[in-house]
Amino acid sequence: MNTDFICISQDKVAEASGHFPVGQQWLSYRGETSFWEDEQGVLLLFGYVHNQDFNSAPAYWLGLLQFGGDEQLQAAINMLDGAYSLLLLNKNTGQCCMITDRLGCHRLYYYQSANAIWFSTDLMFIAAKTRQRHFDRHALMETLHFRWLTGQHSLIEGVEKLPHAAVVKLQAGKPPVVERRFGLLPARNTPASKTLLAHADAVQQLLCTNIANSVKQTDRVAVLLSGGVDSSVLLGICCQLKLNVVAVTPVHDNHSNPELETAKQFARELGVEHRIVPIKDDMLEPLFRDTVHCLAGAPRSHSAVSLLYIMRQLAGEFDKVLYGEGADTLFGSRAVKHFTRRHQKHLKLRRLMGVLPGSELIMRRLPSGSRLKMLADFNVQQDTISSIKLTLQSATEMVLADDLQLDSSAVLQQLNTDSAVSACFDAAVRYVKQAVFSSDVVNHFFEMSRLADLYNLQLVNPFVCWPVMHYASQLPNEYYFGGDFVKPVLRKIGEQFYTPKLMYLPKFGFPVPHKHWLDTSLNSLCQQAVQFFNVPDAWTEDTEVIWTLTGLYLLALQADVAPCRLTKGAS
Repeated sequence: MNTDFICISQDKVAEASGHFPVGQQWLSYRGETSFWEDEQGVLLLFGYVHNQDFNSAPAYWLGLLQFGGDEQLQAAINMLDGAYSLLLLNKNTGQCCMITDRLGCHRLYYYQSANAIWFSTDLMFIAAKTRQRHFDRHALMETLHFRWLTGQHSLIEGVEKLPHAAVVKLQAGKPPVVERRFGLLPARNTPASKTLLAHADAVQQLLCTNIANSVKQTDRVAVLLSGGVDSSVLLGICCQLKLNVVAVTPVHDNHSNPELETAKQFARELGVEHRIVPIKDDMLEPLFRDTVHCLAGAPRSHSAVSLLYIMRQLAGEFDKVLYGEGADTLFGSRAVKHFTRRHQKHLKLRRLMGVLPGSELIMRRLPSGSRLKMLADFNVQQDTISSIKLTLQSATEMVLADDLQLDSSAVLQQLNTDSAVSACFDAAVRYVKQAVFSSDVVNHFFEMSRLADLYNLQLVNPFVCWPVMHYASQLPNEYYFGGDFVKPVLRKIGEQFYTPKLMYLPKFGFPVPHKHWLDTSLNSLCQQAVQFFNVPDAWTEDTEVIWTLTGLYLLALQADVAPCRLTKGAS
């Protein structure tokens, strides 16, 4: 199977299937793409957009780039949903630019030589162009501390990746120039006073519109039903729209999914076909290997291995897969709720210290680990980085090599967030939401999209369409954080489809028994990873690190990467 690629070079690329002149250079490409041309330029769409009203005229997009201004251009791009890259060629100027999708689902890696620049969604294809056989130290650093790659480095030395939600200028032999970023969560305006029910009705209508625009009546649709709030709401709306829908839930060996019975009850109350997909322990090693191969990296979500198997079971029968990722960040995240409480307490404490003589001296004398001192020293950026960092055992962090320590502020600058953090409370909460969205949500959708695309399935993410995102950003705090339950707006929508008792049961997310897998099915690979990276055996007790290292070890075998030592004092 030929790999998709784009190349801008001094000469035509022989292995390409299409060519266009770009000034004195050539744009060559290969792969499945949609093509439009008019007097102004050429538009190539790699991947897919769901929008049925997608304006494919090159003149329209070139006009926005040249004369539309940031606000018009960003509004047009933000409305696009799907996994895509738009390549635009201006016939009059010879300029070429790329627009990457808002969620990073169609991730592009690139390699720049003296007279060409190559792009592909296949990391191994680009790595072969560099002939490098080493891990990129910076990317490895991020991967060991976080559950994703936050910056432009890939795991292979010499290979970079384009940022998501960006307009990028391209020229042969030169690095891409990011001219604009978009997709930031909207700032909050003073919301109109509405009841919870009114907000729920408005959000439900927006979700209905997005799903109707993204899914045809003839499509066969699978909804990944975890038993939680988000997926159950999506399933209910699909039934409301009379779509040809099936609910799908995995079940694992030696693991009691706390929400399996809840998921079954959701499907029963709607009268929807519910497929339970069993995932056996003896499947895990080959599934884990296949997942690493597909993602060209360690699976950052533990559920990716299960989701790969689900996609394999859906292949050939279904067209679209609906997934509820992103709803937590937009409609009520426990992590953001905890951040908000700490921030509010910090502000109250600082105000109190401002009127109490000697309070600053007392704070300085408190032990560094005391709660009061930590609250007084609360910092938005430091607290944000802790909310998106892997939870590692302290002993593991101490053993990591000195050059694997990350600068938190540098990591945050690479995320698609506002450049500055305002002291305003609303701005601080928006900042942490954006950091979580730009890391957790975007990278989760990248993994899901790659797994789905492997089996010719399209991923639909109704909660992160722009109208829904904009509305959610305007919700008052009382309807974002709720009381005993987060996501009160989505739970209120769910009450229209299910018994209220079912909507307010405790929710546990999408648990998978990855610790059990590491101790059993993946144990042999774990031991090989320990040797490859020359790390202490004690690291196998740190679940997050050993999960990551095992995936990286398999990637190293695939890419013929040389062994890499991570412990202090190692050469």
